[in-house]
Parts: sequence; structure tokens; C-alpha cells
Amino acid sequence: MQEHDNILEMRKIDKLFPGVKALDSVDFSVKRGEVHCLIGANGAGKSTLMKILSGAYVEDSGEIIFDGEKLKPHGTLERKKKGISVIYQELSLVNELTVGENVYINNYPKTKFGTVDWKEVYKKTQEIADEMNMQIDVRAKVSSLNIGQRQMTEIMKALASNAKLIVMDEPSSTLSKREFETLLQLIKDLKAKGITLIYISHHLEELFLVGDRITILRNGKFVACRNASEINEDHLVEYMTGAKVSEKNEYTEAKPLNDEKVLEVKGLTNHKVRNISFDLHKGEVLGLYGLVGAGRTEVIRSIFGADLYEKGDIKLHGRPVHFKHTGEAIANKIGLIPENRKTQGLVQILPVWENMTMVALDKCKKNGIINYGVIRETCELYKKSLNVKTPSINTVIQNLSGGNQQKVIIAKWLFRDCDILLIDEPTQGIDVMVKEEIYKIIRNLADEGKSMIVVSSELDELLRICDNIIVMFDGKEVMTSSKENFNPDKILSVSVTGRNES
Repeated sequence: MQEHDNILEMRKIDKLFPGVKALDSVDFSVKRGEVHCLIGANGAGKSTLMKILSGAYVEDSGEIIFDGEKLKPHGTLERKKKGISVIYQELSLVNELTVGENVYINNYPKTKFGTVDWKEVYKKTQEIADEMNMQIDVRAKVSSLNIGQRQMTEIMKALASNAKLIVMDEPSSTLSKREFETLLQLIKDLKAKGITLIYISHHLEELFLVGDRITILRNGKFVACRNASEINEDHLVEYMTGAKVSEKNEYTEAKPLNDEKVLEVKGLTNHKVRNISFDLHKGEVLGLYGLVGAGRTEVIRSIFGADLYEKGDIKLHGRPVHFKHTGEAIANKIGLIPENRKTQGLVQILPVWENMTMVALDKCKKNGIINYGVIRETCELYKKSLNVKTPSINTVIQNLSGGNQQKVIIAKWLFRDCDILLIDEPTQGIDVMVKEEIYKIIRNLADEGKSMIVVSSELDELLRICDNIIVMFDGKEVMTSSKENFNPDKILSVSVTGRNES
């Protein structure tokens, strides 16, 4: 490849964090006008490399050539002016601003008097939304949007900056099927206009839908760059892991449910769902499946006391409960692993051990004084048993990969000795090998008598780990399927149409 064919050349990039060498002499090049996929297991260095490209991090050594110019270390605003826009997996929107305000933040159109032209802000934002075939209120506050809509707002924000190169880090992780189809069309349109894209995803099948070439990183090092047309998913997994993974679709065998009901929900109704009823048995993994917006998350948040519900009855171990806040649910040994682990499940600036213990400090006291020896011993035990990859339990949690952060949240609730876990999107943004570990952890916990409700947008995930699956559509429960009767095609059809036809 000739150098002038490339819009981007990152050469011999090194980056060291305390205890972790995130990037080790990485080379990465992107052709002008292509869709270039960048993949690797959690902790492979993908996000770090892109943060260096964006100016959020400064490389320890190496050089970056963009559009024929050698870039000097400077901040994200300067890189945006150069034409580089990065949409991170952890979204960077301001919740109390509107969609339009977020899309044009730091780039507001001005009137002839030098003031912000709000009419033009919303007009231009609406034009982008219409181009994306997206139904969204451009004057709505971001705090009122679901995660899928927030992701789309980030994409609009990048388009509004007239970027030459757009990096999409896990753009589809929270999108519905329809929104993903819109994203695919948008990518085609952007490519047709000559805009270059870097696409990062753990959904390997997506790479072959969008990508021209694929670069693989492993443990902070460059492994390979291949044309998407010349390889398949198995090749990618081998590049990512250095070893072959076990065959997919190894579903657990159906087992008889324990007669003991740990949770009974009857007629649950809130602002999003209507008349939801089910029982959760001891040692059962119950799945909630449906499209984004079907109301799955709202069900478990109401059970946990995070959201109010208008009517319905909930029994815990046979006795009526109605949690007014999450503290009551936690006191009754119920834990929530939320969809957005970074903002709702963890405190990013605290170390691993503090995140593991934050709901269980009362269990670590002796004569009213915190026993740090017990804390260290227990945290090290969970670090080992859950295979949390971290240099130390003193490592700040934000330096861990997404998969290892998820394991820390699981450890937090095990530390609390919860009997029931409510798990929302357990493997969102997690690579294929760590997914296998999470699945194993969930099934092992079930074997130990823990009961779990798992919300997931990945049907195959629920088929693998669940004993029963409830299918939801537009806030209603439309079908329940037991493991011995799982029919993937029917479950998918019901989730899309809302019709359960025999």
C-alpha cells in the first residue's frame, strides 16, 4: 500500500498505564474512504488507540499522520478541527441539554449579532435526523432518551462536525434491529460521500456487513490486517485469542425447576409495562427478551425499587413486598447489575476493592470498626474465583476492560450475599471469550441456588443460559417458553410482531 492511499497512519504507538502496557509498538493504517474495522478482546488496546487518535490520550512514543500532516500532541477539540471525530462506547452527552444542543455543542451556528442561532441549531439537527430516518424529538433533553436514542444522538453529533474520519466504538451495542438497519444505510451513505470510518464492534457478524478491511489487536499488539472478504468469524476469533474457542450454541440441558418460589410477580404495571406476571424459582435463570423499548429493563427496575409501579403485587419468599427505594431491595438480598455498568453499576474513580465492597461494608465490621483484612481477603477471593484480570484490587476500576468491570459488579452482589440477581444486558460490549466466562459464572451461580432474571437483546445468549424465557412486546408479556420448548425462530418472530400464533 502506498502511503498516499492512506488518510491515517499510526506508527509504532506505545502507551503505558500504571501496571499495564496498553499499547506496544502498534501500527495502524486506514485507507481514504474505506470502512476499517478494528477488533480485539477486552483490554486489547482498541479504545486506548482511538483515544490517542482523538487527542484524549497522548502516546508515549510513535507518530500519527492524518490527511498528509504529522499531528502534534494536542486536545480533542484540535483533533476535531482536523476532521477526526470519535464516538466512544461510553457516551459523552450532557444529560441536561437537548438533542440539538448536544449535536452542535462547541460548534453552535451564530446569528449576525454573534449570538447562538437556536432556530438554525434545531433546523440542522432535524435535517440530520431526517437523513438518518430517525424518529426523535430534537428539542428533548438527553436525560429523557433511552440508550439507543442517545447513541444515535452521538452519531448525529459527529456528522454535524463535518468530520473526514469518524470512529464508531460499539455503535450498535444498544440499537434495535430497525435502528441498526438505519445505521448500516448511514454508513453506506457516508462512505459514498468519501467519509472514512473506523468501526469497532464485538459483534463479529457485523464486521462483514460494514467493513472493507479488519485489523486485529491482542494484548496491546498488532496481530493482523485482512480484507473482510478473505476471512471468516473463526479466523477472527483465532486472531483475537490465539486459540480456537469451543463450538457455539452449546445450550445447557433442561432441568426440572425447584418447587421453591423465591419471587412472585402478579399484574405489575408501571409507566412502560402492563400486567406483567411470572414466578422465579430457586436456582432458575429467567430471561426477558424483546426489542429495545419493549419494557424489559423497566420490569426489573420496578422490582428493585429503582422505579415506582402503579399497581401489581410482588412476593419475596412468599411474603408481600413493595420496595420504595433500592436500599430496601438490597436489604432483602436482591441485587441489580444495570445495563450501563459505567455510570450505574460502578464508581469509576474508585479502586476495585471499594467497588466490590460498597454495598457490604456492614459485613466487614468488627466491633463497629471496618476490618480491612477481611475486605482484602474476600476481594482477593472473588478476584480469583471470577477471574478478574487486574494488576491489583487497588487498581482504579476505570482502567479495567468492560468484561472485568462486569465481573466486579457481580462480585459486589456476591459480597452482599444476594439470593436474587437482576441482570440487564450481561455481556454488552464484552468480547467473545469473556462472554463465555460470564455465561459460566451465571450457570454456576444458578447451580449454587442463586436465582436470576436476565434481560438481553441477544437471543442466542438467553437460549444458552436460561431455563425459561419471557418474550415482551410494547410493554406486554406475549409469550413464555421453557427450555425444552425453545424455538428461536418463533421467539424472534413474536418479539418483532407481538403476535403469539400457534
